[in-house]
Amino acid sequence: MLMSKTLTRTICIKLDVDGHEATLAATQRAFNAAASWIAQVCWYEGITNTNTAHHRVYGETRLNFGLGAQLAVCARAKAVEAIKAVKARHEETCPQFGPRGSVRYDARTYRLMSLDRVSLNTLDGRVVCRLVLGPRQHAMLIDPAWEIGGADLVWRRGVSYLHVTQSREAPETPEASEPDGGTLGVDLGIVNLATDSDGETFSGAHVTIVRKRYHLRRQRLQTVGTKNAKRRLRKTSGKERRFQRDVNHGISKALVAKAAVSCKAIALEDLTGIRQRVTVRHEHRYVRHAWAFFQLRQFVTYKAAWAGVPAHLVNPKNTSRTCSACGHCEKANRKSQETFLCQRCGFTLNADYNAAINISRKEWAAVNRPMASPLAG
Repeated sequence: MLMSKTLTRTICIKLDVDGHEATLAATQRAFNAAASWIAQVCWYEGITNTNTAHHRVYGETRLNFGLGAQLAVCARAKAVEAIKAVKARHEETCPQFGPRGSVRYDARTYRLMSLDRVSLNTLDGRVVCRLVLGPRQHAMLIDPAWEIGGADLVWRRGVSYLHVTQSREAPETPEASEPDGGTLGVDLGIVNLATDSDGETFSGAHVTIVRKRYHLRRQRLQTVGTKNAKRRLRKTSGKERRFQRDVNHGISKALVAKAAVSCKAIALEDLTGIRQRVTVRHEHRYVRHAWAFFQLRQFVTYKAAWAGVPAHLVNPKNTSRTCSACGHCEKANRKSQETFLCQRCGFTLNADYNAAINISRKEWAAVNRPMASPLAG
């Protein structure tokens, strides 16, 4: 059986809003005030159905916030989706939106024009802004394989951006059967960020050095506590996040490329809830919990979908204690972080490599669910 999904990607484009700053700012305030009010009404009246919410709030939204018909619809859509997301996380707080939150645009409220311009609907009618496109953004925007969808107007640190979404059908992938090439198992860790069942290791040594440097710098700045120190903290935080994303992008790209070339599926260990299940000493807490393994999983998921590579999560239980040669499982098999030595047959191997082999052999049973990508619908 083959499974086909719709892939979605977002292009972040800087906007030249010269002369329209006040109009766009006023639109953002009204839009987000409306979305916050709609969220409150739907939250306390228990409304999560889109049509029910529309009939309940549409008239009052237009009357009280001065939004046009379609902007009022977009504000309702943003509020209802936020409520559903909060309830899915089992949180008990009604979502609210800041005055400079994003403004959602659909096909009726914005239009891409020639000469890299865009027409946006506002409280004062349509305004035309210039898109500041780089070569890569321009190539993505005109790619005929991708269909242009909605967009979000985002204000970040005094600069306006337009996040344009595009979608296309994903390559068909086997849903429940293993590809002819087998499965590429991936073991995640701290010393080695990832180790695959072919023996390739993505070392975390450089990452550890960089993270430690950022950690010490953050501690010093937090101790100072001045206005300038807080400004530098925000700047440092941005650099650390970008470094983290870059490393995870590199690892996920390499894993998916290898799986695609060798016609293999990808199996990642399911670490959901591990931070709640596993306790560590206070001095080791930062090292254990700071790296974004869920982000790495997301990157592998959507890159695999783009490449037509099946990607699944498997239960990692006992994969680090089981011998990949004879199948004997015992806690004493794991001699150290680095070394695996089977107490029955004497087989020895790098511990992460051994675990990755076991992950690649995990049965694709009902408990081993496909990974849900945030970019696939």
